[in-house]
Amino acid sequence: GLPVMYCLLEVVSVYPEKLATRFVDKMDWIKSLMNTNKEEMRELAALFYSVVLSTMSGDELKASLEQLIKMTKDNHSPEVQHGSLLALGFTVGRYLAKGKIRTMELHDIEQPNTAVMPEQEQLIKSTTETIGSFLDSTSPFLVVAACTALGEIGRNGPLPIPSEGTGFTKLQLVESLLARIPSTKETNKARFATIQTLGYFPVGDEDFPHQKLLLQGLMDSVEAKQIELQFTVGEAITSAAVGTISVAARDVWTVTEEEYIPPSDLKVNDVVPWVLDLILNKHIISPNPHVRQAACIWLLSMVKKLSTHKAIKSHLKDIQSAFVSILSDSDELSQDVASKGLGLIYELGSEQDQQELVTTLVDTLMTGKRAKHEMTGETVVFQGGLSKTPDGQGLSTYKELCSLASDLNQPDLVYKFMNLANHHAMWNSRKGAAFGFNVIAAKAGEQLAPFLPQLLPRLYRYQFDPNLGIRQAMTSIWNALVTDKSMVDKYMKEVLEDLISNLTSSLWRIRESSCLALNDLLRGRPLDDIIDKLPEIWEILFRVQDDIKETVRKAAELALKTLSKVCVKMCDPSKGAAGQKTIAVLLPCLLDKGIVSTVTEVRSLSINTLVKISKSAGSMLKPHAPKLIPALLESLSVLEPQVLNYLSLCATDQEKTAMDSARLSAVKSSPMMETINMSLQYLDVSVLGELVPRLCELIKSGVGLGTKGGCASVIVSLTTQCPQDLTPYSGKLMSALLSGLTDRNSVVQKSFAFAMGHLVRTSRDSSTEKLLHKLSSWYMEKEEPVYRTGCALTVHAMGRYSPDVVKNHAKHVLPLAFLGMHEVPDEEKGEKENSTLWTEVWQENVPGTQGGIRLYMQELITITQKALQSQSWKMKAQGAAAMASIAKQTGSLVPPHLGIVLSALLQGLPGRTWTGKEELLKAIASVISACNAELQKSVPGQPTVSDIVQAVLKECRKENLKYKMVALRCAAEVLQATKEDRFQELADIIFPMIKKNSLESMGTGLPKHDEEDEDMREKEVQMESLICAFETLGKAWPRSPETQRCFRQEFCKLMCDRLKLSTWKVQLGVLQAMNAYFQGLMLFDEEHSDPVALTEILLETCSSITHSLENKSYTSIRTEALSVIELLLTKLQEARQWESLTPESREHLVRSLSTMASDSRPELQEKAFILKKTLENLD
Repeated sequence: GLPVMYCLLEVVSVYPEKLATRFVDKMDWIKSLMNTNKEEMRELAALFYSVVLSTMSGDELKASLEQLIKMTKDNHSPEVQHGSLLALGFTVGRYLAKGKIRTMELHDIEQPNTAVMPEQEQLIKSTTETIGSFLDSTSPFLVVAACTALGEIGRNGPLPIPSEGTGFTKLQLVESLLARIPSTKETNKARFATIQTLGYFPVGDEDFPHQKLLLQGLMDSVEAKQIELQFTVGEAITSAAVGTISVAARDVWTVTEEEYIPPSDLKVNDVVPWVLDLILNKHIISPNPHVRQAACIWLLSMVKKLSTHKAIKSHLKDIQSAFVSILSDSDELSQDVASKGLGLIYELGSEQDQQELVTTLVDTLMTGKRAKHEMTGETVVFQGGLSKTPDGQGLSTYKELCSLASDLNQPDLVYKFMNLANHHAMWNSRKGAAFGFNVIAAKAGEQLAPFLPQLLPRLYRYQFDPNLGIRQAMTSIWNALVTDKSMVDKYMKEVLEDLISNLTSSLWRIRESSCLALNDLLRGRPLDDIIDKLPEIWEILFRVQDDIKETVRKAAELALKTLSKVCVKMCDPSKGAAGQKTIAVLLPCLLDKGIVSTVTEVRSLSINTLVKISKSAGSMLKPHAPKLIPALLESLSVLEPQVLNYLSLCATDQEKTAMDSARLSAVKSSPMMETINMSLQYLDVSVLGELVPRLCELIKSGVGLGTKGGCASVIVSLTTQCPQDLTPYSGKLMSALLSGLTDRNSVVQKSFAFAMGHLVRTSRDSSTEKLLHKLSSWYMEKEEPVYRTGCALTVHAMGRYSPDVVKNHAKHVLPLAFLGMHEVPDEEKGEKENSTLWTEVWQENVPGTQGGIRLYMQELITITQKALQSQSWKMKAQGAAAMASIAKQTGSLVPPHLGIVLSALLQGLPGRTWTGKEELLKAIASVISACNAELQKSVPGQPTVSDIVQAVLKECRKENLKYKMVALRCAAEVLQATKEDRFQELADIIFPMIKKNSLESMGTGLPKHDEEDEDMREKEVQMESLICAFETLGKAWPRSPETQRCFRQEFCKLMCDRLKLSTWKVQLGVLQAMNAYFQGLMLFDEEHSDPVALTEILLETCSSITHSLENKSYTSIRTEALSVIELLLTKLQEARQWESLTPESREHLVRSLSTMASDSRPELQEKAFILKKTLENLD
């Protein structure tokens, strides 16, 4: 196989004099190997053949060469031709090399002697021509073989062909080979062989005439990107430029490059200065980037191979600036090659040179000055798309390396960094590896080791740079320097310091790389030592999360998410003291900066982190609850979409209530509330002392609906979680909640009332009493509906959630509830709910309303009295209604309550008329009707009947007609019950009223159309007042002869007049009054009889009542009229005063009764018939 063959070749070539002779008899075997079908095997066999052959004498050599030439002519087997061509080249080459050595040896001993015999010279010449003829072969691998063979001959001596002229000459050979380099027909292998061969010609021929033409040709042969090829060109140029003193002239098997010393007596054909000048002044500054790249590779090759050459030593600065100009190329390989070149240049200079080089390099890199390339039509401006810009972007990697070195105050380290930053794959290829940069890198790494502490933080960050070039370069430096991965943990603090300071750098690249580096740094490392730094990192990342550049924002988001995860893990109870410390430093930062941030992402991340911390931290949250809970409660409003507040303002009351309720339930199920509830579980007396004042502060000063609702919810939770511990603080919380009970927002009001309902359960009795006093005074004194609603809601909540408390304080609560039950609802505002709530409280806590009133009579009277004395008319009315209720419900009152109730009622009567005052009058009427008997007794402190009547009559004189009617009815009932005679005073009030009414109805013409409605209403009222007047007169008609004597005539006349003129309703009222009038008329009694007066009265009555009897439309009137006549006849019969009924009167009656014979109602027909019979019988 190949490896075995190579080893054999290597062993024999090292000492051919001794070892090669052993193979002389095996020549045929070697030849057979030269003809195998493996190309590499043929090459190795040909080399081996030439080594063995070179130890033989002249004749054998000649025979063998001739045989080989003959074999090359064998067209049938290209393999044989290939092997033979290579063998010819290698053999002639070795022969010439030997000749050269021999010449030198002889030269040392005797006079010069031609070493090569003429016939041999002829043979070599023909061999060379034979080989040359194959350059035009159609078979590519024969062309490569011919090229390689000519190179071997040219390397070891001058080609035995003419320089110029016709035929196969040196010039023709050079031109032909140069033409092949750019040709697309040639294979890569052929191009490599061609370039190598061209480089060898000036090495073996000290007088090679076309040296500069050849070099010029090699330099001009640059095509598009062919990197490997340019490395070969670089080697060829280096060899051709130095000429005979090139290391290429040595025997590769026996002498190394470093050991090789060129013979001293050779003629020097060194054109290095010329080549250098051409590269530096023409190719390096070419506008074509491919040419610049190639020139850079050639320059690197020359510096590496000719490091001791004086032309190189004297041009160090020029070469450095050439390399620096290439650093800013957009092509990464060009940059890399240039950076390697700079490293080599630096090592070559003396100390002074080195200082100058460093200064120049740092200056160039930091100021970003760069070579200007001339623009021509072919210039590629943006190579590889628009991703790289021509503003020195390419230089960024080296600028960063330079700033790294400057920060360490060792600018010369920049060369070490350049040696380490070999991130290009090229250096791993065969050609690239030949430069041995890994050795240099290892050395540089050792030199940089002392600076590792300062370097590590920067390098760590640079590994995440958004610029790919910088990232790769720095990663390779990192990999070279940081071999021990625990170094990062060791220098954790330094790395973190660097990242924190760079998070807010003015350059976005640095901000982004710091975020990404931080993200990497925090993962999977113990953070116990850097807990103090966490808040700072959070705060800065919050700021970077709002960066102007999107990629930076994304990087910050990534870092924050990692930070959040790490912190949540740190807050686990299993972490002990470290966990406690983490929570202590984190919460203030998240609460003060995070959840109130204007950046949506920051807010949501902070809240999520808080929720997770509260879940993982558990009881460790306890000491921080006083800060955490209020902050979260505040955030409930801050985080709510502002549009909701706007909508709430625009909505109607009903919509607003519905929407606010929805908002409140959303708040209660929010993650913040979840966190609050989580931390409430662990509260106890040690924390409450701090939490309660903050909570109170927040209840009073909180603005948003969410915050207020949340506070109420927290209080409710506290009353269930730690009722005993809460007792000392309940008073404070109560007074804070009080302010919310009068909140204009009904939803907030309800939730505060709800909280209060729960809180009284844990509070001291004294606090509860104070609260009830406060509520009571609000209810009694404040007129705004919001106060009354607040009281109703609170007491109702207390009744529902703390019924025991209500039972204990029933004396305070229930009278208020009783008063509240009688609240008069405003039609528009729909305040029906309040009285419903109060009714519920009352009914839940008393054994039936009557029992309740009896139980709490004293308190009820006190509160209703207070209500009656209130400044508010509405409250007065409510008090009156409550009073009436007490009076009606209790039926018969007994002293002292009777006196108390009546005094209270009478106290309410004086003064102007107000809506609802009627209730007092009704109450007085009902009390007196029920308790007349008790009133007759004289009891101290109890008003007398005459006081009461006097007070009521005073009210009857009020102007307000509606009120007047109620007062009159009340007076009538009182007088009827007490049998007092106050007809005189009543008549003074009522008679003018009736008369005035009659005049008006007489005088009304037809009303105008507009006034019709108004008139209708007025008429109705007047009609009502008439009915009321007659009803009152009827009830107040006294059994007193004097009074009757004064008023019987007038009263009777009034009634008879109204019967003829009024509407049916009034007629009905008049007939009822008539009934009462005759019922009480004392003229029918013997001792008071006055036949004349009676006759007059009866005549008047009979003539007017006929109207009613003949009224066809209303049965009720006919019925009532019949009953009046029936009463009359009965009375006359009893008093035997028939003579007072004159024949005229009788006639009137009989006539009217006859018309009723055809009445539609049979019972009336019958009654009329009987009465008529009675009258007729009198005759």
